[in-house]
Amino acid sequence: MRVLVSGGAGFLGSHLVDYLVERGDDVLVIDDLSRGESSQINSGATFVQGDVRLYADWKKAVSNFKPDVIHHLAAINGTRRFHREADLVVDVNVNGTRMALKCAKENGAKMVFYSSPEAFGEQELMPLSNESTSHFTPAHLHQRHSYGTSKHIGELLCQFEHRNGLEVVIVRPCNVYGPRLRGDANGQVVSMMMTSTPIIVHGNGNQTRCFTWISDVVQGLVKVSDQTGLSGKAFNLGSTEEVTMLDLAKKISKLRNVKYEYGEPNYGDSKRRVPDISMNEELDWLASTTLEEGLSQLL
Repeated sequence: MRVLVSGGAGFLGSHLVDYLVERGDDVLVIDDLSRGESSQINSGATFVQGDVRLYADWKKAVSNFKPDVIHHLAAINGTRRFHREADLVVDVNVNGTRMALKCAKENGAKMVFYSSPEAFGEQELMPLSNESTSHFTPAHLHQRHSYGTSKHIGELLCQFEHRNGLEVVIVRPCNVYGPRLRGDANGQVVSMMMTSTPIIVHGNGNQTRCFTWISDVVQGLVKVSDQTGLSGKAFNLGSTEEVTMLDLAKKISKLRNVKYEYGEPNYGDSKRRVPDISMNEELDWLASTTLEEGLSQLL
C-alpha cells in the first residue's frame, strides 16, 4: 500500500510511519519540520519537506507517488500556542486540511483526517460522542479555542467531501502520550510532568483527562486506514481511564521522586474530557495499556 503521512516527523506521525514501514508499506512523509524532527522519520520512508498550506508542495510530494491513503496529521499543536498564535493555528489547520482533501480527490486516495476532542470545546456533558455539540466560549475572552474550532471546521470539510463522494474517515486521538512526545512551554502535560522539576499542576488540578498510550492509538489508526466501509464516520481513539491532573502529578512525582506545585490555570481548560468509545466496536479496537503501565515505560 502507498501511504502519504503529513506531519510524519512529529510525535504521533513518526510512530505511525514506523509501523507502516515495518509492515512493508511504501510511505511518503511531508512535513515542514517546524515542530517535528527529521531524525524521527523512519529511514525506510521517503521524505519531502513542504508546507501543507501550499498545494504546490503537495503536488511536488506526489509527483512520482500516487497514494492509496493519506493520513493528514500536520497541524499546529501545543496548548499555549492556541491563544498566543491563533491566526497561525487556524491558517495551518484549516488550509492544510483543505489542501489535503484536494490532494486526496485528485489522486483517488482515501483520507484519514486527524481531529481532536478539542473539537468539542468546553462541552461538559460526558462522554464525548459523535452526537455531542461543541461549546466554545466568546472569542473576546481568549482565543484558546482556535485549535478546537479549526478541528471542528476540518470535520465539517471532511463531511462535505464525503457527501460529494470522497472516501474520508475522521479520527480523534485522545490525549496520546509516549516516547518522542515533546513537553515544553507550548504544552503536552505528560511529557512536561516527566521532565520538569518541580512538576507544575495548572489551576486546581481537578481537570480530568483520559491518556492513551501511543502504541494502542497506532493500532487503531491502522485499523481505520485498512478497513473499508467507514467513510463519513468518526472514531474516538482513546482510553476511558479518567484521571485528574493532580492525581497524574502525584503518580509522576512518585515515579520520579520529585515534588509538585501549583501554577497558573490555562485559558479555557476543559473541566472533564472522557471519550465515548462505543463506535470503536466496528473497528474491534480498545486501548489496552493502563496509565501506570505507560508511565513506567517513560522512565
